[in-house]
Amino acid sequence: MKAALTFFRSATFALTALLATPLLAIDDLYVGELPVQTEAGEPMPVSAVINQVLVRLTGEAGRDLVSELGLDTAAIEAMVLTREFRRIEVPEVDGSRMPLRTQRIEFDQTALNQRLEQAGIPRWGSERPNLLLWIVADQDGGADYLVEDDYLDHAIQRAAFRYGLNLIRPILDAGDRIEVSPSDVRGGFTDAALPAMRRYGAGGIIMLDLRSNQNFTTGRWTWRLGELERGFERSGADLAEVVDIGLSQIATALSRRLAVRAGQVSAQRLVVAGMSNTLHYAEVLKVLNDLTGVEAIRVLEADAQGVMFELVTSASGLESRIELSGLLEFERRDPASGALHYRLVW
Repeated sequence: MKAALTFFRSATFALTALLATPLLAIDDLYVGELPVQTEAGEPMPVSAVINQVLVRLTGEAGRDLVSELGLDTAAIEAMVLTREFRRIEVPEVDGSRMPLRTQRIEFDQTALNQRLEQAGIPRWGSERPNLLLWIVADQDGGADYLVEDDYLDHAIQRAAFRYGLNLIRPILDAGDRIEVSPSDVRGGFTDAALPAMRRYGAGGIIMLDLRSNQNFTTGRWTWRLGELERGFERSGADLAEVVDIGLSQIATALSRRLAVRAGQVSAQRLVVAGMSNTLHYAEVLKVLNDLTGVEAIRVLEADAQGVMFELVTSASGLESRIELSGLLEFERRDPASGALHYRLVW
């Protein structure tokens, strides 16, 4: 690209960025955070922290991945990059806040990936779609949106971090409420939310209908990603437990669809058109570099038609993972060279 490159952002992108929950950076996938002490007052073992990361990378919440990978304390400590202690306040059901001291540990990405590859366990990387989350609950005899509920908000943030889900909450302005009614959410009518999904820059939809009585809370979940749509019902002791159980099940389903297993190393050429400034180039390069299984990237050539990259990858399904980024639109595959042609849709 020989012409001078200029920086700009469209108003639409700026608005979406303000509304959306920030995406998990690739490095954040390898960070675990748990209380310093267990409920019994014992020191929280580092194995519990790395297991949180392993659950996020595999979507397998019900497996003892630390044991499966043969990770003892010494091996885990060798993978620790940084350790930070924090004091936070956790919202309680009654509106109070409980002080809590946590340890936040970042683990070595390369070492952890190698362990998973050697064990033949599929890994769910950075290809995580934005999911637009709608929530209604019983209020005054009918369903209505829950607003300004710190306890629920904290439960959602904690579960999203635990399972590596990119969740966006609608701002519930007049347009949102007209377009998607509480009865739509209660009925799991995801079609009603498709215009909002596109407006918020999401790739999927989650609808949660919460119903509580004196003994337990029930959550009726409906979620949709592309043509895949599922619904289920789960109960728990309170809102936080229902949120954790439900988002765990959705994360497991997504990981089984999106996780990849390491395979034979190969090279794939991509031609990306529509980049007109350095910011575009940087964003495209970041997306490609963060794709699961991409070992190396180099630029082969650049002209007015676009930039040709060569990706060295050790995992299959490259096209579907690029599609999930939402940044590049597939145009064609060159029948002669096999190069994949994309256009930047930012």
